[in-house]
Amino acid sequence: MKKLYFTLIALLFSLVALAQAPSARGLIVRNQTNCTQYYQVFGDELCLCGMKYNSQVFTIPPGGIHNYTTSVTLFGTYPPGTPKGIVGARIPNGPASCGVPAGIVGHRACGFPSTYTYMSFTPACTPCVMTKATWVDASNCEQTAQLIFQ
Repeated sequence: MKKLYFTLIALLFSLVALAQAPSARGLIVRNQTNCTQYYQVFGDELCLCGMKYNSQVFTIPPGGIHNYTTSVTLFGTYPPGTPKGIVGARIPNGPASCGVPAGIVGHRACGFPSTYTYMSFTPACTPCVMTKATWVDASNCEQTAQLIFQ
């Protein structure tokens, strides 16, 4: 009986994991820190995991909010005029000119971590503040994900 019970619980957990959306249609980015943050969005076709498309690298000022209702305004290799899936984001620790590392956050259904903690750097390449980038998955492929810098 115990074996059957544990098998049913394991099956339930696997169904919940499969029910998670692999991508989002839109993205809201919020910077709740006192430092400029950097990010590059990636994705694939709607409802697919992947990194087929990459946006340009964006900067978001302290207190800033960026709202992308679809991928059309992400530019980079995302095709213009045709919404694609948004899977996650690459998070550089600072500007490219500083040569700093980067992390990745994204949809958990695609195997990406939901948080990345790092020291952010200013445009002058000096340390700014410890930052936590958090990805909040969309509930389905037609909804909006969130990227929050804290």
